Amino acid sequence: MSDYKLHTPNGVNDILPRECAVKREIETTVRAVFASAGYGEAETPMFEYYDCYAGRSGQISQENLYKFFDEQGRVLALRPDFTTSIARMAATKETNSPAPLRYMYTGSVFRAEQTEGARRREFTQSGIELIGSCAAAADAEVIALAIEAVLSAGIEEVAMEIGQVAFFNGLAEQAGLSGAQAERLRDRIDSKDVVGIREILKNLPVDKPVKELIETLPYLFGDISVLDKARIDGLNETSKVALDNLRAIYDCLCDYGYEKYVSVDLGMLQSIDYYTGSIFKCYTHGVGFPICAGGRYDNLMGNFGAPKGAVGAAIGINRIMSALKRDDDFNRGIVMTFAEKGAERNAHETAAVLRKNGYIVENYINGGEYADAVTLGKMRGIACIVRVFADGAAELYDMIKNETTRTTIDEFVGVYE
Repeated sequence: MSDYKLHTPNGVNDILPRECAVKREIETTVRAVFASAGYGEAETPMFEYYDCYAGRSGQISQENLYKFFDEQGRVLALRPDFTTSIARMAATKETNSPAPLRYMYTGSVFRAEQTEGARRREFTQSGIELIGSCAAAADAEVIALAIEAVLSAGIEEVAMEIGQVAFFNGLAEQAGLSGAQAERLRDRIDSKDVVGIREILKNLPVDKPVKELIETLPYLFGDISVLDKARIDGLNETSKVALDNLRAIYDCLCDYGYEKYVSVDLGMLQSIDYYTGSIFKCYTHGVGFPICAGGRYDNLMGNFGAPKGAVGAAIGINRIMSALKRDDDFNRGIVMTFAEKGAERNAHETAAVLRKNGYIVENYINGGEYADAVTLGKMRGIACIVRVFADGAAELYDMIKNETTRTTIDEFVGVYE
């Protein structure tokens, strides 16, 4: 029988100091981008009453929630995302605050789902929610900030795909599909299953132009001209308004200067009741899953008694880390101090000055000779060793350039003081 105390459960993992430092750096960068646009940080509970996520309130399947009981037998659930909790918070705590409300967040979310590929059961999201506006400019602001945050985190190749749930809803309405039929069709379109789409439509009394348009949805992606291809004769008002909205969002993104990152995908759908309008996913090279996703969810606030337009985006911090693969370079910025006999105080004072100036400084405490410190520094990828002597002399060993500079403690510290 396995000794479970030595292992972590499937879908969760430890994050060691080097990798954790990279993670915190990314979170700080993303947070700074969001804060610069007026988003205030909010914290919500790690678990809520199950009712918060039940029914149509959330985007996550109930089977994928981690559920447990409190001392009174009431069902609780670990948060599967932040959006639902922030919607509840805004609806119950800020009903009289002037709109729009701008929130940002960072923290862990939990989903009991399969863990193949890059999927985890606990992962970190940083995101924003803009509540109280139905304007296309609100969607564009959220998408633009998501792009800016991803770029600022160090991702150079960014592809933001935007779609429109309301466009599909209009087609389903025009085709006279039942809720169950529409849901099955939505799933087939999102999976790019053309055979499955035709199977669903073949016996339905759907007008030929509409049927042909639905069958081509998996192929309706590319530049903004996709919207013109989708505007067929006889299209109903719901779908027309959705296309107009998508064009308005795109025009706003052009004003941000981000059109080079944006493409349109009218076949991008999700089998959820969560989103009502624009949806988007951001990809980068080398990661098979979206590193960022979001959309408009105008119905969610109404579930908590305060109907308002809302749109949000969530960035997967762990996926950003996978794309960057920067953790191996973390120690290249660390300085190590080595004190020769009698120079311990000088070494501590030198380290204190460097730390005040923003450097990460480790004191060598393993014992032994200077050569032992050099060996350890090479093993750990340390950037520089400051060797301090009792007579006030110092040596700076640049381990990246393999160069040694001789100076004095006073001269060295004086540069920073």
